Amino acid sequence: MSDDEITGEPGYGPLRVCARFLNPMDAQVLAACLQNEGIAAIVMDADTIYATGAVFSALPRGGVRVMVPAPQLDAALRLRERYDAGEFAIDENFDVGARDPDTC
Repeated sequence: MSDDEITGEPGYGPLRVCARFLNPMDAQVLAACLQNEGIAAIVMDADTIYATGAVFSALPRGGVRVMVPAPQLDAALRLRERYDAGEFAIDENFDVGARDPDTC
């Protein structure tokens, strides 16, 4: 079955690589951004990297992969472009301890 023949729900289907990272945490952050936008992203190989205790052991394995279902790959790649451009970056002056008076 080719990618052109895939039909069904967008959150299902064979998984495709959306991104690769050396640092498992970077992969987790991108996957969380994708999931927040309704894309069924999953991080692969992070447990192997953590189990070996060496982040640089990811290099010979091809890195930690962020995988998405094939029908969602185009949307995931568009979001990744925005992520790579820094659109989701937190301002360095962001105060994590600040409270919103409307929610307290």
